[in-house]
Amino acid sequence: MRLLRHRPSPAMVVACIALLVALGGTSVAAVSALAPNSVGTPQLRPAAVTTPKLANRSVTGAKIATNAVTGALVRNGSLTRGDFAANSLPVGPAGPAGPAGPAGPAGTVGPITVRSAGVAVAGGTPQNGAYDTETVTVNCNANEKAISAGTGWSDDAADRELWTQRIQPIVTNNAVTGYRGTGGNDSGNTSTFTLYVLCYVG
Repeated sequence: MRLLRHRPSPAMVVACIALLVALGGTSVAAVSALAPNSVGTPQLRPAAVTTPKLANRSVTGAKIATNAVTGALVRNGSLTRGDFAANSLPVGPAGPAGPAGPAGPAGTVGPITVRSAGVAVAGGTPQNGAYDTETVTVNCNANEKAISAGTGWSDDAADRELWTQRIQPIVTNNAVTGYRGTGGNDSGNTSTFTLYVLCYVG
């Protein structure tokens, strides 16, 4: 039997090309026309979704499974103190003490006021060793503090047996606010014992 070979006519070639184009367009249209929510997990090949296909900041904490991110998955040095909750990091040992800072400016003391009070001390029998004593107290004003104190006698001749037995500060709320003094007299003459207190506004 003898087969006859015929070349396709130009019209046939054009028709075939048109058919292929039509079929190709239909397949593209079919892919573009997927129904909403029709592609799920079963339609995705393993490892089909890679990092380049994820938009920046598109994965939030709610999309990460609990305990999915472990220390082994965190790059060394990528976390800073600001990435941790307050008080979640352990406190390390105290470091060595730093150098002493510069000295501050010298403080200033306001105007000083001398406040005083006196008391008469009988002299008794002169120079018998039995001193008559009296105590006097001087307080600064409410807005003042005491800085120092001293004593004196009204009869301060060199041969008089007059002496200051004690000067004691008066402390109020951890601040010296006055002084208390005691004087002794064995001169045989009554003399006034005076306590002087230096007060300043502090």
